[in-house]
Amino acid sequence: MAFSAAPDCDGRQSMEAFSDVPDDFELPAGSVGKGEKLFKKYCSQCHSIYPDNRMTRGGQTQLGPTLFNIYGRASGMEDIQNKLGDERVDGVLWLDGPLMNYMKNPRVLAQGRVQMNFRGIPNFQTRIDICHYLKTLNWNNEMLANPAEKPASLPMVRWYQQLTKERVAESTD
Repeated sequence: MAFSAAPDCDGRQSMEAFSDVPDDFELPAGSVGKGEKLFKKYCSQCHSIYPDNRMTRGGQTQLGPTLFNIYGRASGMEDIQNKLGDERVDGVLWLDGPLMNYMKNPRVLAQGRVQMNFRGIPNFQTRIDICHYLKTLNWNNEMLANPAEKPASLPMVRWYQQLTKERVAESTD
């Protein structure tokens, strides 16, 4: 896969950014469990793992597209809040090589069109483990593909719903 230089990079720097992932790259063995933990550390602040792009942890902001079913998807297929058409990665099929390269240096792969505060993951094995985890985020994963109903977003509504459930439970006892 050929890449052109990002606006602030010369072509040599762009090619050097991806020297550990050749064009015929095949994903080596990795750990899905470690990948899940590393995903939470590096990616989950801005990316959801659910088809409806819900955020389920405190501190998350819905800045990036959902990474549910990312493997094999063409870039630009999922909505991103507050993004214009020219601020997105274009022309990438998210397979092992492009995912590894994007995680290593997103600005070079995106040719400078990235607005995230993420400079990349230099560690090769960390990226491999995250790739193995990303491959599990698909329709075969029942827990993610069919999540429980989205909880109310207002604390008072959640409190009222819990109170109502408790009252119903008490009245049936």
